Amino acid sequence: MFVRYATNDKGKTEKIAEIYTKDEHKIERHDIDSQALFICDKLRRAGYKAYIIGGAVRDLLLKKQPKDFDIVTDAHPAGIRKIFRHSRIIGKRFKLVHVCFSENIYEVSTFRSASKIDRDNNNYGTMAEDAWRRDFTINALYYCPKEEQIIDFTGGFKDLKKRVVKPIIPLQTIFLEDPVRIIRAIKYSVIINGDLPFVLKLRIKKHAKELICCSPSRLTEEVIKIMKTGCASSILKKLSSLGILKLILPNIYNSQKDNSFYEKLNSFDNEIKNGTLSRGDISALLRPLIENFILTIFNLEDNSIRTMKEVMEDVKSFLRPLTPPNNDIAEAVKNIFKKNNIKLRNMYSVRFKAVRQRRPRKQLI
Repeated sequence: MFVRYATNDKGKTEKIAEIYTKDEHKIERHDIDSQALFICDKLRRAGYKAYIIGGAVRDLLLKKQPKDFDIVTDAHPAGIRKIFRHSRIIGKRFKLVHVCFSENIYEVSTFRSASKIDRDNNNYGTMAEDAWRRDFTINALYYCPKEEQIIDFTGGFKDLKKRVVKPIIPLQTIFLEDPVRIIRAIKYSVIINGDLPFVLKLRIKKHAKELICCSPSRLTEEVIKIMKTGCASSILKKLSSLGILKLILPNIYNSQKDNSFYEKLNSFDNEIKNGTLSRGDISALLRPLIENFILTIFNLEDNSIRTMKEVMEDVKSFLRPLTPPNNDIAEAVKNIFKKNNIKLRNMYSVRFKAVRQRRPRKQLI
């Protein structure tokens, strides 16, 4: 292990980061997505720094296959956009770039600063500042593909070895700034097969109700990420035990009381781990959440009069506050129908009737 030093404002030399070599972290380049390596190499050839960051580094250290590879650089979004033809700048509060390769999308962000956002709505800084802006230490590890080193400013490498989720942002503000971090903290504790510090659990219980005010799109994004992990069953169980699931997904909380819910979810997790299901197929990720509900409503006596439109409305109501795309919900519903041999009354009958009302037949004279 190497140590990186810097001079502080008072002129004193202090340690700012620990650097771990390949012999210590054991990450092989062939375990890293080739397109993520290509993006890093191209940024470096253009004169910029580039690192793989966050969950990908964490998962590689745990000998797991990362679901996403995010990249961070000192290049600004406009500069990144010029380097990669198939890319687009997104975001309002903080701009970043999506680089597209076929169906794969890679998020490339610029180092963030600890200072306030400037008039152009950005706050770019150094790698050290960027590290201390992240939420938990195990997500603030930077992997350099060229030197094959991990740079650690916050002690995340050692925390991962200890299997502990430790916040970077002060406890007093971490969940007030962004309540979704409560879900992330619980998710990460399951992923690393560890636990949450006692003081962090106390803060989670204190600020749990803040999750009710979170936007549906944020909650939807986080639940989809949970379904991609391959350990969704354990994460939902832990969310339930800590009283979080009933706050953010009340209908799914009631559904998970049925033992078969977790049996199906365990099978789903195995399919994700084995690569049988695509992590990019949102409809497949939704299926285990709604299957028991659909089977329940079709055990009712009035199932023969249901149309696809009515089923869709029922499922969307069940998933609230989640708001996944209608097309993905419809595809998930159809797959469940096919798997369980469920048949509907003409699913287009309502639409056809509406068309006839708008376009009456011409009278012959």
